[in-house]
Amino acid sequence: MIRIVTDSSAQLNPEWVRQNNIVVLPHHITVNGTTYREGIDLDGPTLGQKIAEATRAGQSIDIQGPTVEEFSEAYRALADEKVDVISLHVSAALSTTLAHATQAYVAYRGRCNIQVVDSRCVALGLHELVHAAQKAIDRRMILEDVVQYVRGLISHVYGIFVSDDMKVLERSKRLRPAQAELGHMLGVIPCLSLEDGDIVAIEKVRNSEKAVERLAEFASEFEDFERLAILQLVPELHTTNEQIQQLIESIQPAFPGQRQIPVESCGPIIGSIIGPAGYGIMIYEGDMGLR
Repeated sequence: MIRIVTDSSAQLNPEWVRQNNIVVLPHHITVNGTTYREGIDLDGPTLGQKIAEATRAGQSIDIQGPTVEEFSEAYRALADEKVDVISLHVSAALSTTLAHATQAYVAYRGRCNIQVVDSRCVALGLHELVHAAQKAIDRRMILEDVVQYVRGLISHVYGIFVSDDMKVLERSKRLRPAQAELGHMLGVIPCLSLEDGDIVAIEKVRNSEKAVERLAEFASEFEDFERLAILQLVPELHTTNEQIQQLIESIQPAFPGQRQIPVESCGPIIGSIIGPAGYGIMIYEGDMGLR
């Protein structure tokens, strides 16, 4: 028997988690001095609103992965159940989660077959990799084959984002202070991409219209995929966000088979990088052979 351990940045449906007996450990989000466990103390939309409000007010936000103690407790319980474990988590470049999982895992060598895997992604990407791992388990693959299969899918996750909030990009260290100041003076909008597990600035566009065009161009490069979504910190705002509406209208004709383009939460980790004004697209190509 194989069990999955993951973290709250995967933004999994709670009912699906219960049905598949998955262990989800929470990120700890500190907003203006108060710490919340993601998905436990606050649900995603409420937490997103708090982060958005704090960001606009210039207040401090700190995100830490599940603690070593939380991982140790989870691994201990699973070792007692005598099951194999795939511990699949947000990219090590974006969170302390993987480091904490690896530290906790050492104590269970020889007691439990635990494979700690860096997904090299977050949000929609990690969400889909966890689902893929569960599908592989349901097909009765052994742990080593599940791990190999999931690692093969990591390169099929893509993401691109834009944000005109230079202060947030500077605080998240995606822009140097001089770059942020120059970007503000010139009115340009940085584009960021999911690269090697990190979210990095790759280019800039001249205005919001060009930003929409760039994201639509990115999406049009994919002829087939399992999931595509537009992401922003507080998805409920998309109904009043002109850029999001323009992006939906730009993408929709390219994918006539997709009845609607979903707008979903990017979660606190990406949200803390691009801010409440930022948005982007993530695509998971999937594995055609396992659908």
